[in-house]
Amino acid sequence: MNAPGPISEAQRALRNVARDVAIAARDDRLSALRKAADTVRPFVGDGWLNAAVVVDKIYEVAQMHGLSGEPGGEREAEIMDIARSATNIQAPAAEIDAAPPSLITVTPAAWKGTEQPTQRWLATCRIPSGDLTLFSGNGGAGKTEMIVQLLVYLAAALGDWLGCVIESGPALFLSCEEPEGNIRERIERICKHRGIDPHTIPDLHLHFPDLEDTWLVTVDRFGRVIKTALFLALESWVAENKPRLVVIDSIAAVFDGEAVARRQVRAFLAMLRKLARDHDVAIVLLDHPSVRGMSDGSGTANSVDWRNSVRSMLHLSDPDKEDQDIRQLEVKKSNYGRSGEKITLRWGGLTFVTDTLGASSPHRAAADREVDELFLRLLDKRLAQGRPVHAKNAKGSAPSEFADDPEAGDVTAEAFRRAMERLFSAGKVRTVETGPASKRRQHIERVEA
Repeated sequence: MNAPGPISEAQRALRNVARDVAIAARDDRLSALRKAADTVRPFVGDGWLNAAVVVDKIYEVAQMHGLSGEPGGEREAEIMDIARSATNIQAPAAEIDAAPPSLITVTPAAWKGTEQPTQRWLATCRIPSGDLTLFSGNGGAGKTEMIVQLLVYLAAALGDWLGCVIESGPALFLSCEEPEGNIRERIERICKHRGIDPHTIPDLHLHFPDLEDTWLVTVDRFGRVIKTALFLALESWVAENKPRLVVIDSIAAVFDGEAVARRQVRAFLAMLRKLARDHDVAIVLLDHPSVRGMSDGSGTANSVDWRNSVRSMLHLSDPDKEDQDIRQLEVKKSNYGRSGEKITLRWGGLTFVTDTLGASSPHRAAADREVDELFLRLLDKRLAQGRPVHAKNAKGSAPSEFADDPEAGDVTAEAFRRAMERLFSAGKVRTVETGPASKRRQHIERVEA
């Protein structure tokens, strides 16, 4: 039998930390923790154990046996000293030699005469601007298809995505799993569904890094999270091009750390949140749920810190057991809005569309048809008057213009917006571009039967 290697020895030493403390007498457990922690130090120094994982283990064992004490107390300081000793991490010089830095505070008086900024949404009530969103779903469920839809609709200024209003502007897809050919096929098919030419979308940017060079961050021997050349290149590109959306596919391909080490997870997500806030860009991270996340429907994977550190989370269900074309998109978390929204989606032949009729009662379906027909009548009227309307979320949008028309009665702009999405999904209307190349304009028109 072969002798155990350094990796197995390192893992055994880490497991023995909990064992040695558990079997020690109650009064000797702190000493036992220090001795057990010292046994793992050589493995950290030689690179066989990650320092952040060791620190987490020491704090976990200390809390399990009531050794950590009150936050900021002497006992917690002892645990911190044990963790530093075990990982060869020295206390920062500022902590030893210098006085603590000043704490800068703000009082409500500073807010007088100023307005609280309103929350901006890249996709209304689903994806906030200037922050992180986690989008989870099993492989093959359609997660990439839907996010490519969003990228195309945003860059082409179509103004809607699966039943909600979206902004317009440049978008970047960092595809670390799907090859270029697969994404191209999706884009061309999605554009065909909406009746647009994919070659006329200059604001849609794609990057396909080498599969051996997809890490955005890596972790050194002391557990510190370090940006890679790819992350630095991403920061530079975002600063120069000012996109409205960056999609990263996927967490497993870009995070070269311990997915269950909370300090590493939080450090990585903090770097992305800073990038999002500094440049007011929405960043969406694609993720695959764990076995537990799949079974309980939470959609989560790895440490709970992935979910806790983002401000919005979307989850795509597996195909419906009775109808393989049906999916459900759910807002699992929304710090800036209401969570719990569920959108039933159906594969429409070219891409996914909102399944409005399948989820409606006969009375609701009839009411929706009436609004759809009114939308088309008002569209014909506006075109006949030489007053075209568009699908963007801006002045001149069809929903807002139609709501102000005398024929609209009590039909709201939101109802017209839903009708517009249904008509686009059914292929009854399309977006058309006109005008010279230097000054292109978009408007909606009927699709002739």
